[in-house]
Amino acid sequence: MKMNPKVLVVEDEANVVELLKVNLGAGGFDVDVAMDGEEGMRKVMQGGHDAVVLDIRLPLKNGWQVCREIKANTKTSRIPVVILTAATQKSDYEESKNAGCDLYLSKPFDPCELVDAVKEAINRNRNARLNK
Repeated sequence: MKMNPKVLVVEDEANVVELLKVNLGAGGFDVDVAMDGEEGMRKVMQGGHDAVVLDIRLPLKNGWQVCREIKANTKTSRIPVVILTAATQKSDYEESKNAGCDLYLSKPFDPCELVDAVKEAINRNRNARLNK
């Protein structure tokens, strides 16, 4: 039996978490949740996630810090990170790219676009590993 891809959502707003769980779940993903940056990093290090959907503004450790740590660690560096944020200044986008994020989406978001983007990021990662 084929396993669904597992996505970690790191988001501190409960209503957004529920929306993401419903939309990503409907898109065929198993969804794990962390409510702050430190919990998100702990869960990433436990392994098993195919992608991370990450807000920038988080308690304890912001999304940019989490993204940098994911990308700096050889165990987790290949996991695609999708930034999903209400922060839409050019500087926020630049900081996200500098942190190593794979994709940057702004809130409010189109649920179909998010699901497609996460699938594409996971597939791109798998293809990169296969072509090594």
